[in-house]
Amino acid sequence: MRLRRFILLLVLGVALQGLQGNTCLAQTAACATSAAFTLPEALSRPNCIQELNLRGQNLELLPPTVAQLPRLRRLYAHENHLRHLPEALTQLDSLRVLFLNKNSLLDLPAGIGKLHRLGQLQIDQNSLTELPPSIGGLDSMRYLVCAWNNFASLPEQLGQLTQLQYFDTSHNQLLFLPASLSYLHELRYVYLNDNKLQNLPAQLGALSKLQELNVSNNQLEQLPASIGNCQDLKVLILSGNQLKSLPNSIGKLSKLEMLIANDNQLTALPRSLAKLKKLKTVIVKQNTFTPEARRQAEAALPGAKFYFQ
Repeated sequence: MRLRRFILLLVLGVALQGLQGNTCLAQTAACATSAAFTLPEALSRPNCIQELNLRGQNLELLPPTVAQLPRLRRLYAHENHLRHLPEALTQLDSLRVLFLNKNSLLDLPAGIGKLHRLGQLQIDQNSLTELPPSIGGLDSMRYLVCAWNNFASLPEQLGQLTQLQYFDTSHNQLLFLPASLSYLHELRYVYLNDNKLQNLPAQLGALSKLQELNVSNNQLEQLPASIGNCQDLKVLILSGNQLKSLPNSIGKLSKLEMLIANDNQLTALPRSLAKLKKLKTVIVKQNTFTPEARRQAEAALPGAKFYFQ
């Protein structure tokens, strides 16, 4: 009797395993791909979709139903005609990558800071005038591109993006930068060119991991002395400003390889430049160097190539 029960239970167990296996197979078949190219397609299997590519589909509206994709990690909605985004977008708490560039966006959702897993945000080439304060909540952000908009200022909360490594806010209308920028100690690449900046934060040198800095085509009259503390800096682009001199502390940039400072009001380069043994290219056209200043610079760095005109 016990043997019969045992055999019966064994058969039932095998049958249940078979059913579970069939269920898993069915789920696997339903999720054969994790990508979709239209929202209706994505919503037909919402628990499968991790990537939604809506690029270049002439969209004027992103429906709130996009929030029904709980596993969505990558959303590409660039090169459309979007002017606004649904607040429901901020419910996509699995989102890692968001491309919204080349639209006609006038604003961002107030609660965008809820996207705590977002690591890459591209909102360049829109018509944005401000970033919402909640942007400080994007504590996984590493790559932020907001160039070619109409920003006149940036929120202090930007300084809360402590994982940020790449920041491009070029081609805007920025008059100043938040002091909190100096809190972004992981920054490697910063592009602030083509704005209206009159000065840089005094604590710029706190960005000790910075490797490339472009502040060309602004209205800078001087650089903060603390720039010498950006010890990993390899490329420094200063063209198109109103600089009359460079700080002596620039001689502390031991890893600097390229210095570009065209179209300023420089009459000489600091003698401390002679310490920069890795500096191989110096482009300083359209300045007012005296012949003696040129000779001194070339003699100080015989291994570097100078371009004075």
